[in-house]
Amino acid sequence: MNLTDILDKIDYIDYTKNNDDEITNVTNDSRKIEKGGVFVAISGMEFDGHRFIDKAIANGTNTIVVTEDVSQNEGINYIKVKDARIALAQISNVVCDFPSKKLRVIGVTGTNGKTTTASMISHILEHLNSPCTNIGTNGTFIAKEKYETPNTTPEICEINKILKLSVEKKIDNAVVECSSHGLYLHRLDGIDFDVAVFNNLSMEHMDFHKNMENYFDAKMILFENAKKKIANVDDEYGRKAKARFEDAYTFSLENESDFKAENVELIDGKMHFEIKNVKFVLNRFALFDVYNAVAAIVAVNLLGYELKDIAKSLESFTGVEARFEFVKNDMGINIVIDFAHTPKAFENIYKSVPNDKRKIAVYGMSGDRTREIRHEVGKISAENNVFSVVTTDDPKFDTYENIADDIVSGIEEENGEYVRIKDRKSAIKHAIEMANDGDFVLLLGKGQENFIKLKGNEKTPYSEKETVNEVLDELKNK
Repeated sequence: MNLTDILDKIDYIDYTKNNDDEITNVTNDSRKIEKGGVFVAISGMEFDGHRFIDKAIANGTNTIVVTEDVSQNEGINYIKVKDARIALAQISNVVCDFPSKKLRVIGVTGTNGKTTTASMISHILEHLNSPCTNIGTNGTFIAKEKYETPNTTPEICEINKILKLSVEKKIDNAVVECSSHGLYLHRLDGIDFDVAVFNNLSMEHMDFHKNMENYFDAKMILFENAKKKIANVDDEYGRKAKARFEDAYTFSLENESDFKAENVELIDGKMHFEIKNVKFVLNRFALFDVYNAVAAIVAVNLLGYELKDIAKSLESFTGVEARFEFVKNDMGINIVIDFAHTPKAFENIYKSVPNDKRKIAVYGMSGDRTREIRHEVGKISAENNVFSVVTTDDPKFDTYENIADDIVSGIEEENGEYVRIKDRKSAIKHAIEMANDGDFVLLLGKGQENFIKLKGNEKTPYSEKETVNEVLDELKNK
């Protein structure tokens, strides 16, 4: 494949051909250029890729894609385009020979539940002897082998590499968590989605999308590019999705739908329910996990599998890392780690804890969350009789003090109880020390992440699980 082959399949304004070398890969990261690589200079929110053209050339690129006029080096091809992100997607799909067309691809979107729903789909398919790749927040799993990926939805060039490797490994399916950023920024352009799932929508990423309608429109890009669509019509925006896409299948626990979960009961710590007279047992006790399960069940059913076979496969699913994950301890306390970072996710967690149990939550908010979201998580915590230990999450370009002030304003509005402790480890220790037998200590926000952003986007190594275990050891040896 050379420049002419690429130009035949992408949108461009102009080009300069200075070599006819073979093109084998594409990236927007100058550090990842390989021999025969195309470097796409993207002007992003933090960095302008045009500044790294010389580095990309030094690292071996033979073709540069730009959106502005640049000085040209001898022997290098240049392509000028209107939108570099679209060009990256187009070139990536061509260079990788559209691997998504050789797999069954399921996309999962929504504010909350993407990771659990995607993991359930992957688990069910694996147990039905249909190997599945899983790309999402917790990394990428190909044939159960884990690969680290930086974002919930990686760049399109990374996704296509993963899908191409999946084809080579004779994987049948791929399930992809589709974030609103990923959809809006063209990271999923050209991916051939067989099934798309929409779980729910609640306030998040307002710093990026500005309003809920823009946020919803970004999510609906997935539906626009999927053969079959599935929407939760118990959710206001799920109903809007169905109204916009009349051919969408629907699921619910309350409203009438194509796949309604009925006779939902919590029995011995497990959720029992029925869909179309088929009984399901889920080894989880939260109602929001039933929604995730039903979404996964419908997705797999639309791929052609029988509900009764799906039910058998679901029984062995026990959960996802950092999604209402219990930390073992000998103090008689229920210590839970969860990635919850939106008001709705906080509310779902709180309502999943038995009413007769005391709730102590350790949390902060990311610096890029709006003041409204920070205020709302504080308010929701107080409304649910939660004692809040307000601590550091990812302050990024803001300060702990500003973020905590916004959270506390919501807590105080509802006359809630709280304490401020800036250091996250100290906050966790305080929460555990004040807990009594049977209480729930909820560690929210960091989840499975292996870093904390204390200054800008610089990542400082941090593990919630390791930190809480350190605290438990210290208290044990006290």
